[in-house]
Amino acid sequence: MLDRAILTKNEAEKIINTQNLGHSQVFLSLDLGKSQEKVILTPPFVLLCNQKILLKELEKLKENTIYVAEDNTLKSIDFFSNDTNLYYKLKPTHDWPTLTISSVPMHRFKQISPKTSAELMVKEIAPVKGLILDTCCGLGYTSILLSKEAEKVFTFEKDSNVLRIAEYNPYSKKLFNNPKIELVNNSILEGIKSFENNYFDRVLHDPPTTSFGEELYSKSFYLDLFRVMKRGALLYHYCPNPGKTKGQEFFPLLIKRLEEAGFSNCKYNKNSSGIKAQKK
Repeated sequence: MLDRAILTKNEAEKIINTQNLGHSQVFLSLDLGKSQEKVILTPPFVLLCNQKILLKELEKLKENTIYVAEDNTLKSIDFFSNDTNLYYKLKPTHDWPTLTISSVPMHRFKQISPKTSAELMVKEIAPVKGLILDTCCGLGYTSILLSKEAEKVFTFEKDSNVLRIAEYNPYSKKLFNNPKIELVNNSILEGIKSFENNYFDRVLHDPPTTSFGEELYSKSFYLDLFRVMKRGALLYHYCPNPGKTKGQEFFPLLIKRLEEAGFSNCKYNKNSSGIKAQKK
């Protein structure tokens, strides 16, 4: 049984329609599509994972928002942090949710879904094996996928607000309970210093946009990545395109920096929107 109910306006409308038809129960998902639950209606309430929610409250839910049933009410999974001066929100897509930080999405979700995007990134460093560094955790999608085949995945997230959002996300659950994933609440810029030379078999580098972490695109950081990778190890580097609207591509600059740091076979893949490279 689920420990708490997570839902969107779509599920709320199914419950409202069930009430209008005079039925007392409905099967629907309370974990964003991962499973189905029987929901009992006892007007004027509906029972959502032992939370008594007023049926009229379901009529107030907004589009593009995810809610959790807590304290016998529905709370949107979003908040403003005074520490960072940023606004965090878990936003639904047609499969796995995305995280937005002050309205900037942390995943591709328009032409391609967060699930497919994560799968394409992981595929770039196949075969997945050994010790893996997933530099920027976010909601943990790539770490969870990598852990299926890896011996161990080390991942870093410096912003505790992001982890707070992830704790509500049903698709991030394995990030917190999988013994093969070591999650560190720290910046990868600091964390990478703790690893010895030639340590990782694979590295997946999926940084936020340059506006949130320009140093994660620097030659000095690429030198750190090169140092901790074994000879023959593979690197995947997600590459956003901040200059595309101006007719400029970003990836040639990153390939140049990677090559200057010592990486070989640097190739950009449009499908995964990133660069695959190797330490020879």
